[in-house]
Amino acid sequence: MNLDEAEDWAWCDAQFAAIEAYVKAQNIQHGVICDWPEWYAAPYVGLWAVEDPADPGFVGHWILAGDTTGVQPQPVAFDYLSAEDGAEPREALAAFAKKWAALAAAAAKGTAWTGSPVLNGDLPQQATQLARQAELLKLWASDDDMWDED
Repeated sequence: MNLDEAEDWAWCDAQFAAIEAYVKAQNIQHGVICDWPEWYAAPYVGLWAVEDPADPGFVGHWILAGDTTGVQPQPVAFDYLSAEDGAEPREALAAFAKKWAALAAAAAKGTAWTGSPVLNGDLPQQATQLARQAELLKLWASDDDMWDED
């Protein structure tokens, strides 16, 4: 699905309220929540930076957030990681991929997880969905063309 620039902006803007609600629901200590994703593939997923309250101006957590419009049949789950798992957006995306692949592998063996990310459905379905999404995140993180260096 290709969005025009206005739709792209609208999608990212609409996601921000969901990011704020998620940070609050997860009780993530934070400073400023960046109002625009550090990386995104609209209308599927965005990676958002949340400021470390102990170190203003620096990322404390990364939020990976799927589509909240209800358009996607299997939206990417919301999840978070400490910036210690990846200081830069590309590293954070790779860290999410690694985390999700490990959770999916454990779930495929019957081990459920609690906490984040939250998925609906039975365990085999969750494992399959998370494994597919982990692989896609890994591909995106490794694609040099998606990460323009300034």
